[in-house]
Amino acid sequence: MLNDMKMYEFLDELASSSPTPGGGSASALLCSIGASLLCMVCRLTIGKKDYEESEAELKKVLAEAEILRKRAEGLIDEDARVFNEVMAAYQTPRDNPLRPNIIQDALKNANSVPLQVAEIGIRVLELSKVVAFKGNVKSISDAGVAALAADGGVRGSILNVRINMQSMKEDMSKGELLTRVKGMEERAKILFDEVNGVISFKLRN
Repeated sequence: MLNDMKMYEFLDELASSSPTPGGGSASALLCSIGASLLCMVCRLTIGKKDYEESEAELKKVLAEAEILRKRAEGLIDEDARVFNEVMAAYQTPRDNPLRPNIIQDALKNANSVPLQVAEIGIRVLELSKVVAFKGNVKSISDAGVAALAADGGVRGSILNVRINMQSMKEDMSKGELLTRVKGMEERAKILFDEVNGVISFKLRN
């Protein structure tokens, strides 16, 4: 299990010739890192002088960010699992009449994980904006790194969906999927720009 590895072991595996873990697992890790940094900034703010008015809201952010980071961690392994299922589908004998359907089902199933990762990343971006605005200003750079990590996780996940889509047959679900990922990309860009705007304002440079 990838989640049982030490970080250096995971990175060694990521650098190997094995296709898993790959960009999908890395994207899930990025989202977990982003959520973890939000937890840190919340903990460095709650109970501190001058931040009493933000405490109640940041406690809620902290609770949600803890859930998000754990969800993203779980998807590190899950992404590798569904990718391996796609690889197995392509190894179905060519004389099997069900092979095309097996491959299409595997591709659609594989998309479910990066879409979940992207949704988590977008929520981390939303929370990053709150933390950047109301969190401890001495840790505002950490809120910025949280947003950077989450944005990378969202975009990396969507890249994985897009590459799967290249092998998918044209149908209604493919069109709906394209609309969905475009909306996610646009939402992530808006949120990331908003977080950067808050940070630039707070740092005044």
